[in-house]
This record gives sequence, structure tokens and C-alpha cells, in this order.
Amino acid sequence: MTFSPSPTPQSSSVLERKSIRVRGVVQGVGFRPFVYRLAIEENLAGLIGNDTDGVIIELEGPAAHIQSFVARLTAETPPLARIDSVTAGDLVPTGETGFRIVASEVLGRVSTGIPADAATCDDCLRELLDPADRRYRYPFLNCTNCGPRFTITRRIPYDRPQTSMAKFPMCSECQAEYNDPLNRRFHAQPNACWRCGPRVWLESPEGSSLESTDTVAETIERLLRGEIMAIKGIGGFHLSVDATCEDAVTRLRQRKHRYSKPLAIMVRDLSAARALCELTHAEEALLQTPAHPIVLAQARHYNGIAPAVAPGIPWLGVFLPYAPLQHLLFADPRVKALVMTSANLSEEPIAIDNDEARSRLAAIADAFLMHDREILQRCDDSVVALVDSEPQIIRRARGFVPLAVPLPLEAPPLLAVGGHLKSVFALARGRLAYQSQHIGDLENATSLGFFEESLQHLMHTFEIEPQTVVHDLHPGYLSTSWAKQWAADRGLRLIGVQHHHAHIAACMAEHALAGPVIGLALDGTGYGTDGRIWGGEVLICSLDKFERFAHLDYVPMPGGDAAVREPWRMAFGHLVAAGFDIADPVFLELLGATQHEARILVRMIERGVNTPLTSSCGRLFDAVAAVVLHRREVDYEAQAAIELEGAAAESPVELRAPVRYQVELLGGDWIRREPVRISVAQLWRAILADLAAGVEAPEIATRFHAALAKAFVLAAERARVATGIQQVALSGGCMHNRRLARLLRAGLEEGGFKVFEQTRVSPGDGGLSYGQAAVAASILYSEVIR
Repeated sequence: MTFSPSPTPQSSSVLERKSIRVRGVVQGVGFRPFVYRLAIEENLAGLIGNDTDGVIIELEGPAAHIQSFVARLTAETPPLARIDSVTAGDLVPTGETGFRIVASEVLGRVSTGIPADAATCDDCLRELLDPADRRYRYPFLNCTNCGPRFTITRRIPYDRPQTSMAKFPMCSECQAEYNDPLNRRFHAQPNACWRCGPRVWLESPEGSSLESTDTVAETIERLLRGEIMAIKGIGGFHLSVDATCEDAVTRLRQRKHRYSKPLAIMVRDLSAARALCELTHAEEALLQTPAHPIVLAQARHYNGIAPAVAPGIPWLGVFLPYAPLQHLLFADPRVKALVMTSANLSEEPIAIDNDEARSRLAAIADAFLMHDREILQRCDDSVVALVDSEPQIIRRARGFVPLAVPLPLEAPPLLAVGGHLKSVFALARGRLAYQSQHIGDLENATSLGFFEESLQHLMHTFEIEPQTVVHDLHPGYLSTSWAKQWAADRGLRLIGVQHHHAHIAACMAEHALAGPVIGLALDGTGYGTDGRIWGGEVLICSLDKFERFAHLDYVPMPGGDAAVREPWRMAFGHLVAAGFDIADPVFLELLGATQHEARILVRMIERGVNTPLTSSCGRLFDAVAAVVLHRREVDYEAQAAIELEGAAAESPVELRAPVRYQVELLGGDWIRREPVRISVAQLWRAILADLAAGVEAPEIATRFHAALAKAFVLAAERARVATGIQQVALSGGCMHNRRLARLLRAGLEEGGFKVFEQTRVSPGDGGLSYGQAAVAASILYSEVIR
């Protein structure tokens, strides 16, 4: 089909015909109409079509025009598109005089990408709020530059019949837009309007319809009255309340069983975000990216947000509306800020189906704002932060998934299952890894069901049938046992990858480093090759192997997992390891422990009963928080460490300030492969002396961060002396700590190191599967070339 008057190739030049293959995220992002317009402007004939490998373009015209076209193709790419490669070949000119957009083809295996969901663009927002526009206040308007993609897609090629919009036939006006290559809704698969598209309605928790002449206006009134609303969005339901109402936020926490973990808040626009947070230019830019993620930023004092939103920390997770329905909620000037949190009970996957929401959320929500566009994939909001002046992904989900992350070498089809907390799996083939959306903690059958549901969807979408399954070494992880059974059922090869090796490998792979590097892997828990719990590690890493150069000295972890939930136990273990008389009433008062509890823990440590040894950096943070902030128990993972960072945040980061606390490097012989032990006994003596002297908690927290960073810089310097390696890769969940990350980078760079941090995948366990895939690909590649 030809869509415009045929361009006539100039006769003054010799005509050429070229075949151009473009791979990347080039479907569902306005790429075909962009190419069409480009070809018309360059007076070229030919065609463009989608297939399972991306897009194929044929051009005929003068060589200079074709060269100009190719240059503009990469320079003027549509905002949501991403070109990974462009290859060209010669064809025989046919004398064609028109440029055509041809139907999609399904040929061979899938190697193109599904675009991620994108926030409402400025053009659509203007239409949404324009009373003269036919889509005025329509909650589902979109175009090729914005709207849902991944969450409504069944498979590639990305065409309407392959999405949940298939059941909504377009009206004549929408169809005309869809067919017009000069319209920004040309082949916008979710295209719809009031006449032909999805609709919204209100329901009670009992499932009865709540009649209203304006469902959005009624929703706003209910929110302003303090009600809890379950609102269906792009990747699932949100539970929403007025973020300025303390009673409403507290009631939401009680019903959701999320008692302390910070809640994200959505605000109208950038100006409103500035009023709540002290935003840097980089943070403002992050808020406005097409992903519209939640951005963690420094909260302003007295900003009007209910204290229950983010208790105990100085940051807010703030984001901007990314769907038309959300923009309509903020069109009312009375709405200042809304809590928008995943609609689930704590530790459950987000609800996406209407019936599922009715059954799971009826005891939480006071009413439901429903719609009838099916969500095919659960997808939480992404979370990012500015760490050491660079964006860092904390949770990779909506707006980022399923965009591929490059691998530094070819991988056969494989599945990497990740870890236990913050579960994310990865499918890899060739030079690309496709990470799943954030699954959550794999602690129950519901989460495992979400894991399996997402895996089947991505395997089906990208037509990847794994030949190898990669897992963590921890025998107690559900992901490990699942991987072993899944592989056994299919006769697939298994590769186990040590937790911290995977962390460093993820950083290496992101930066295409072959190694070796000095890897600082700092986190809460990882199963070591000696059967102990690692987490404060200095490794010498290549992609396919690693050796342990240094680690935090082992301390007892009385109660095992109970010590994670009750940080005073970790403090008890650290003080015992440091040689203190823990029976002293002063220490018991400091820990909030009774004599009876102390006697039990002493016996557990002496007898080694349910008391694993750990070198964990995260558990050290917990222990210090228990002593300095009196944080006896935690309500969510890493709460104590986050609060300790928050206490230190009251002080500026002084990169060259004297380090007041000392940490010792003990032993170590690289020739004999005996690791250096990083002892924190002196650090504990200094902390306790400061507490006795009345030094304030923020100052102690500041000194602790500086001392810990200095210890690992010194360990890296010792590793360089032993190995000659100048490159350092930083990874692990502790790299979410902005103060620690900045101090580490500054200290390492001052010492002459080249430092690498992660920006495309999380340095925490959300990036683990990507590192596992890189390690497995390297191992398999090494076997092939041997």
C-alpha cells in the first residue's frame, strides 16, 4: 500500500537500491512513520516493514540521498526508539517510484525488542486537557510517543492483534489516524477514544457499581475525604491516599501491613516536586525521563507531607503522573500529593486483574477505580536514585522492562534465576540479556507463581528456550531449588555462581570489562564457598572466575535469620567478637536486652547453635544502627542501615576529612591465597567511647561511614600491590548507600584507581541475574574455545 504521492528519484545521479536492517527497540515507537517521513524528505522510493528481527528498509534513489537518509536515521531517532545496529546491503534497482509501509512478517526467531511503557507525552497531555479536543479527559489516550507497551503485549511483532487492545475495534476516526503515516498515531497499537476504547468505573469493596456522573471527580472527592482508593493503572493497581493526611496514611499502613517502609508519593508536576524535595538538576531530569520512575530525593523540612509517609529517614520517593488517568486526578488543584503504592499486602505481588483485585484488596480499599483494558504483565513502578552523581536503578520495572541489556560476549540461550530477595530473572541469547520486571522476595507460592508467569511470558515473547540454567550457590534459596528441579525436568545444564562474583560480574559486564578487576562486593547476605555468610568482600574477578582477597572479619550471627529481623542480635555478636564483656549492664541497656536474653545468646555463640559466622557489611550497618539509633527490630529489609545513612545525611560528605575511627587489616598472604581480614574491633571501641562521651548519633554515623569506606580503600590498595590491578568494580546492595558509594569512589580515585559503578542494572540483588548470565556466558565461551 502506498500512503502518499510517489516521490520521484532525481535522474541527475546514478540510482542505487539498498537493503537496510535496523535492530533494537524499533517497534511500537513510531519508527516506521519516522522512516516514511524521512524517505519522503530525501526523495527516496522503497519500503519499510516490521518483522521478528526489527525493521527492514529498502531504499532506491541517488547515492547521496541514501547516505543522508542513513545519517539522519540515527541522528533523529524517535524518543522511545533505541537503535542497536544498522546493517546495509546492495540490491538491484527496480525503478520503483513510491515509498510503502508493508505488513508485518513473522519470520524466524525473535531478536527485536518490545518497547517499555512510556509516560504520557506533551502532545497527548495537551489534548487530554483541551475542552475542544475529541479526547478531552479521555483516560486512555496515547500515541506512538507514549502509552503502555510491555504491559499490554502478548508477543512480537508488536501489532494490535498481539496486545490486550485487540478486543477494542477502532472507530472510523481512530482508524483513519492509525492508517495515516503522517499522523503521530500511525500504528499506535493502543490507539482509542471515548467512542471505541476502554472505559473506567467505580466499585465498592463488595463489587457493586458506584454510580457517578464523573468517576474521576468522585475518586478525587473520596481521596480528599481520607478514603483509601484502589486505582487500576498501567502495570497493576495502586493503593492511593491523600499524602498530606496522617490519618489516611496510617490507616493504609495498618490495612496493608506495611508499618514502616517508606511510601512513594505522586505529585502534579516538577514544580510540585520541587516544593517537597531539594532536587538537583540531575534528579529533575530523572523525574522527566519517559520512564517517569520514582526518584529518591532529599525531603524539605515542613513540606506538608504526612510524617507517616517516610518515617525515620530524610528522603522522599517522589514521581510524576505517567498515565492520563493520573493526570486527571491532579487536574483538580485541591490534590497536592497522593501516596501511590503497589496494591498488595506486604510481600505479595501487585494485583493486576479486576477479579484478583476484588478478592485481594477488598479488606484494604474503601473503593475501586476500575478499567477494562487488560494488563498482561504485572509491572511495579521503577525506583532510581542519584548515587555519586550518577543515576542508579534500585528497582527496575515499568519504563525499563523489557529493554535488553548488552552482554560483552555471545551467550547461548540461558536462564539466570537471580537470588532470593528482590528477585529478578534474566533470559539471555547472543549479545543481549532480557531482565524480568521486579518480582519481589521469593518467600511464598504467590511470588513463585509471579516468577513463573513472567518467565513464560518472556520466553514466549522472545522465543528463547534456555539450554542452560544459572543459579545462586545458596542451598536454602527457593530460586536455587526451583532452578535445579526445572533444569532436571528438561534435561538442561546447571551452572552455580557465587553470589558476590555475580554482583561484580554484573558491573563488569555493564562496562564490557574482561577483567581482572578488584571487586568490592558489599551487601547483606551471600552464600560463600566456605559455607559461611559473606557480604564484606574484596575479590579478584574475571567474568568466569574469582578469588577472595580480603573480607570483613567473621562475627557470630546469633539466631541466623532472626539477627536480620532483630539488629540488636548482630550488635551482640559484634561486641562479643570485639572482646567486650557483654554481661555488663551498660551494654545490656545499650542493646535493650535482658540478662536472660544475653545468657541465651552467649550459649548459642559458645556452642555454635543456630549461629552462623558472617562477614556481611549489611549486618555491620545493622549492628551499628542497633547501638547508635537503638534500632532493636526492623519492619523491612535494610531498614536499620537506611536509617543509619539517614542519620549521617544530616552532615555534609567531607571527602578529605580526617577519619576518626580506625579499622585494622589483619594477616593475609596472596601467594598462599590466605585472605586479609578486616577487623572492626577498634571501630567498636571508638563508637562506644563516643557514645559515653555524649557524641550525637549523626556525628557517630558520619564517622562510621568514613571509617568503613577508608578500610575498603586500604584493602583495595593492598590488593593492587599484590596483583597490579588498577580497576575497581563496586557492587552489592550497600552501594545503594549514597554516602558510602561517594566516599568509596573518592578514596579510590584519589589513590589512582579507575572505578566502575552500575547504572543500567541494580547493584543490589535486582542485578544479580544479569551478573549470573555474564558469568555463565563466559564459562560456556571458554569451554568452546578450549
